[in-house]
Amino acid sequence: MTQTIDVSRLFDYTAFAELLNALLDLLDDKAPESEIDEQLQRLQRQLQQQFAAEEQAMQATDYPAIAQHKKHHKHALDKLAQRVAQWLEQRDRKTLQDYVENELAEWIVNHVNIRDYVTARHLSQPHA
Repeated sequence: MTQTIDVSRLFDYTAFAELLNALLDLLDDKAPESEIDEQLQRLQRQLQQQFAAEEQAMQATDYPAIAQHKKHHKHALDKLAQRVAQWLEQRDRKTLQDYVENELAEWIVNHVNIRDYVTARHLSQPHA
């Protein structure tokens, strides 16, 4: 039986982008810290779920560059966790906003355009 993976759904970062934008809105609107905390948790969970689904598909198709792709995911999740911890300790809105708007957003765009693009090409091929 041939397995086909819907790469357009697998690599859909719409939910992540919406959560990211909502976080930026909270930061811009000087929302209470508790709301920012909750939004950061939602953002982390979404990214973890996104990466887990991608990794499961890569595993199922014996994707040859899975180790490198997973390492890229781990780096992003670790960096996000560090920034969340820094936020919880320091409550510095500007530092968090700079990270989210610049570093995290840029990382996601690069990841999608390079790693996910190549992976999607592999996964879109029929696999036994």
